[in-house]
Amino acid sequence: MKASTSRCIDIVLHAGMFALALTAGHALAAEGDPAAGKRKTVTCNGCHGQTAMKSVPSLGGQSPAYFVAAMIAYQDGVRTHATMRDVAKAWSLQDLKNFAAWYAEPLAPATEGAAGPRSSERCAACHGADGRDAVSPDVPRIAGQKVNYLEQVLREYRGGTRVHAVMQPQAADLTDDDIAALARHFAGRAGLQVK
Repeated sequence: MKASTSRCIDIVLHAGMFALALTAGHALAAEGDPAAGKRKTVTCNGCHGQTAMKSVPSLGGQSPAYFVAAMIAYQDGVRTHATMRDVAKAWSLQDLKNFAAWYAEPLAPATEGAAGPRSSERCAACHGADGRDAVSPDVPRIAGQKVNYLEQVLREYRGGTRVHAVMQPQAADLTDDDIAALARHFAGRAGLQVK
């Protein structure tokens, strides 16, 4: 089997596993207790609670379904970040639901902003025109996310080191300038916050 065919099979398998995790996350996220989630965030706050951690995503205001699905994907090895895999494995499903409920609030109030770069039109179909109003709860909110993190993730999708059946083709033809412009645009929108 050619390496490219094998890589395609890997992408499809990983995308399918993440889709299953998203379905499970959506069904379970609504059952979380935000107060219980807040009490256990000391582990998370070391990185996610710091504005200076530019390559670590902001979680305040993120969709609960997406949060739970992403954490399950780390637990199952679908997402391969070594630190997050180990951290995620330390928590029960109820803990994940509690964290998701805590981080779901608040989403910063919407504000008027400049029109996005032309390449942002492809993002609107799933994430919403301003990155706040995703078409379903299992699609992440990206408005207000850290610019460095957005650039990093888009480069990972483009390079194939981060696997997602929709995002990889969307990022495949983005130039470095496109990625920088998209990251600046969505980071500049009101939305996610360090919490």
